[in-house]
Amino acid sequence: MGIWRILAETMSELKTTLLISLILLPALCCIQAVDAQTVENGYGMVRGPGYAFTLKAPSGWVIDAASGVDQGLPAVFYPQGGSWSESPTVAYARARPRTKAVSTIEGAVQAAVDTLRAQGSPDYNAKFLKTIKSDDGKEGMIYRFSGSKTGDMEATAYFLEKRTIDFVTLSCRSEKVFEASLSAFEQLAASYSFQADKIPVDPNKKGFFQEGTPKD
Repeated sequence: MGIWRILAETMSELKTTLLISLILLPALCCIQAVDAQTVENGYGMVRGPGYAFTLKAPSGWVIDAASGVDQGLPAVFYPQGGSWSESPTVAYARARPRTKAVSTIEGAVQAAVDTLRAQGSPDYNAKFLKTIKSDDGKEGMIYRFSGSKTGDMEATAYFLEKRTIDFVTLSCRSEKVFEASLSAFEQLAASYSFQADKIPVDPNKKGFFQEGTPKD
């Protein structure tokens, strides 16, 4: 699980919580933005050591290759007309390595809960919502997270791969916004497609994010 957004002088408490989780939760994503512009209903790839996957922004949302770079977020999403820093609902994608300590989706969920509780949110908890299948048949598990000291609501879709746990997270500032955003989030998660042949050969090679449209 992860909770990340932008750190700036105008940040809200939400963004502080997001940055804390970025620091505390191991993840592998690095990025080189090909195009700094946002793309409505855009498509892109995230890759790094042991992983490569594509995602497509849901209808009415944009994919942004630039705004999350400083936070190590290779793909961020939000409704058209909004922004990464100000939108009441955002989503992002990352991957974390599978280790002996955290090798399952359930382990990743528990690690996220433990981290946030240790950082001042003792009521932070996770609830399993549903199992989904991506458009190419990959099974994913969605968990809902709540109880942070900021009151933010989140959902994360996890996909278990050979070397990593890839995930897409929805983060909202209220219950009302969360419920209204779930359908778009599930559409985003369903676009997940692992690309084994695109995994970098060099484990030190930086990942990249590329905007555009799906190729036939």
